[in-house]
Amino acid sequence: MITTRAGARPADLFAATAWHHEINARITGDHDFLLTERQRSRRYPSRLLRYFIPFHWLGREAARRGRPLKVCEIGIAHGLMLRYVLSGLDHLGLDPADVIGDWIGVDMKLLHDDLAKVPYDGLIEANFETEPGKIPGDCDVYVLLHVLEHLYEPERAIRQLVSRVPSGSLLLVGFPSHLHPFIPLREPRLRAHTNSNGHVSALSARRFNAAARSNGCDIEEARGAFFLRASGMFLEDQRWWQQFNLAWGRLVPGWLGEVYIAARKR
Repeated sequence: MITTRAGARPADLFAATAWHHEINARITGDHDFLLTERQRSRRYPSRLLRYFIPFHWLGREAARRGRPLKVCEIGIAHGLMLRYVLSGLDHLGLDPADVIGDWIGVDMKLLHDDLAKVPYDGLIEANFETEPGKIPGDCDVYVLLHVLEHLYEPERAIRQLVSRVPSGSLLLVGFPSHLHPFIPLREPRLRAHTNSNGHVSALSARRFNAAARSNGCDIEEARGAFFLRASGMFLEDQRWWQQFNLAWGRLVPGWLGEVYIAARKR
């Protein structure tokens, strides 16, 4: 178990290989993170890995820079990423002000009733795909979780974003992962039969990495989230199962499911 202490610093807890598995056991607390009742009953819901992985990358970036970060999150929806970050930092005994200086949220339609309960430092209503000029150009980290699959031209959106961000800034992205050779078959089907999730693009780690590199980014880390989601199953009560999923994701980032990538602008 993690022993926390008052006055801990990011550098104390976010070493290059540290993954604090215990936070998923307590993080849901007073918020359900859109989990089903069955998922909430488990200690380590795999759905929370979409926040768990970028949470650690944010901590490592704050430790690397030695100061609080200015973050821009694009596609905030209900504000779950920031909720998770604040809960995780509290669980680890860290003062959020030591990790996050400012957190700007962007979405094409702001859910004001939900977001009023989340301490954003600024909110911007903008369509990321068609209004790139509204995205702040002075942040340390840009977070895009489950956004790119909703865009008809993800490569163009990546190019427009990277052209605005400072050198050295970090992009943290996550999206459903498809087997790369089958994207030409899968994407037309998505666009012809779009369902309630609104996915119109089929993405892979290889597809994103190529777009990021061609626009002046280096890929620092790419990892899948799980071998098998096992959502709500008894396996999600086992710490070893989360450890296995994280290890598998590191070794096979192109596996079906979800992929998360940290890319830095040169």
